[in-house]
Amino acid sequence: MLRAAGGRVELGDRRPEDPPLPDELNAALREWAAFAVAAGRSGMPDERELVRRRGRQLASRVAGVRGRPVEYVDPMSGVVESVRALPSPVPRADGRRRSLAVEPPGPTPWGTGLPIAAFFAVLVTIGDVQLSSAFAEAFGLLWVPANLLVGLGLAPSLYLLSTVPFWRWPAIGAAVGLVAAWVVLLVSLLG
Repeated sequence: MLRAAGGRVELGDRRPEDPPLPDELNAALREWAAFAVAAGRSGMPDERELVRRRGRQLASRVAGVRGRPVEYVDPMSGVVESVRALPSPVPRADGRRRSLAVEPPGPTPWGTGLPIAAFFAVLVTIGDVQLSSAFAEAFGLLWVPANLLVGLGLAPSLYLLSTVPFWRWPAIGAAVGLVAAWVVLLVSLLG
C-alpha cells in the first residue's frame, strides 16, 4: 500500500521477496509526500490533481519494481485503488525498442516527405561538392579521404534519424545528397 501520511510515505504490504526500491524512487516518494501535505493545506484544485496523478505514477513505478499491483491511497480523497505497473518498452528481435504508442502509426506522408528529402539532397550535394572542390584546390587529392571521413562521420547519425518519423526525410535526403556529391565529384575528376 502506498500512502502519503504526515509528509512521509508509508509502504505497507511489503513481502520478504520484494526487492528494495531504488534510491531515486525513494527520493521521489519523499518529495511527493511533502508536496501532498502542502497541496492539502492550500486546497488549490490543480495542485490536488497534480498530487493524484504523480501519486499514481509513483505507485505504478513501485508496482514495477515489486512485480505486482500496489494499493494506492489517494491523499486528497482517501480512495484506495489498485495500480499496476506500466509496461516497459520491450526489445524486438532486431534489437530496437517497440513503441508504447496506443495508436498505430499513420500512413507514411510521402507527399510532404519527398520534397523535404529532395531539398536536403540538393542542399547537401551542393555543400559537399563546394567543400570538396575548395579542398581539392588547396590540397589536391586529399579531398577523397576528407570526404570519406565526412560520409562515415554522418552515417551513424543519419541511420539513427531514419527511424524518427519527421527526421527520416532530412536524413534520407542527406544520404542521397552525399551519394550524388560523390557521383558529381568522381565525374568531374574523370572529365
